[in-house]
Amino acid sequence: MKNILNKYGAIQLKNESDKILKLNIYGYIGYWDTSANYVLQKIENADADEIHVHINSGGGSAFDGIAICNILKNHKAKVIAHIDGWAASAASIIAMGADEVIMPSNTMMMIHQASTFAYGNADEFEKIVIDLRKIDTAVKASYENRFVGSADELEKLLNDETWLTADEAQTLGFADTISDEIEYDEPVEAEEDEEQTVDDLVAKYSKKQPEAQRKEKQKENTQTETEPKNVGSFNLLKKWR
Repeated sequence: MKNILNKYGAIQLKNESDKILKLNIYGYIGYWDTSANYVLQKIENADADEIHVHINSGGGSAFDGIAICNILKNHKAKVIAHIDGWAASAASIIAMGADEVIMPSNTMMMIHQASTFAYGNADEFEKIVIDLRKIDTAVKASYENRFVGSADELEKLLNDETWLTADEAQTLGFADTISDEIEYDEPVEAEEDEEQTVDDLVAKYSKKQPEAQRKEKQKENTQTETEPKNVGSFNLLKKWR
C-alpha cells in the first residue's frame, strides 16, 4: 500500500529567487527525505520572504506531519501552501501550518482520526487505544485554528474521515483561495434531527462566510487554544490512504 502513496516521493527545495523558495512535498510523509528533520534542515536558516509549499500526498506519519506544520508556522517567511493534487491525512496537517492555503478547484483534502496497524495481545491493544486517543487530541489541535465551526463539529468531521472539495475546504476555513473557482449549487438545508454531515456544515457556513467573520472565528480559536497534550513515545502511527 505504501507504493500507492509513492514511497519514493521526496521533499525538494528550489530557489525561485533570492527571497522566494519553493518546497515540494510529494509522496509518503515520514521517510528520511520526507521527514520533519529533513524539512527543518532545508528551511530553518533560509533567509526568504516567501516559501511556497506544493503538496501532493496521501499522508503518512502524523508526528512528522505535525512537526512540519509547526516548522512552517514558526518560520519568519510568509508560507503559502498549494494543494497540487491532494492533501490527505498528515499532508492536510502540513497545510495547516501555512499562512495561506490555495486549492485549485479540482483538488481534494482529507482529514481523519489517527489510525495504525498493530499486532499484540489484549493488553497491548488497550494501550494502543489510549495512545490513539491522545494522538487524536494533537491532530484535532492542528486544525482548530483554521476551522470556522465548533470543536464538536470538527470532531465529527475527523470521526467520519471526511473528504473535502476545494469549495468545501474553503467554506470550512481549511483553505483560503480557490484557483479556477467553479460555482456550486446552493446546498439543501438539512432537517434539525438529521445526522450532521459535511454537507450540513458547508451549508451552515456558506455562502460564503464573510472574510472578517471567518478570521474573527479563527482568532477566537487561537485565544482559547490549550496546550496540546503530551502524546508520549507512541510511534506506531502509519496511515496509508
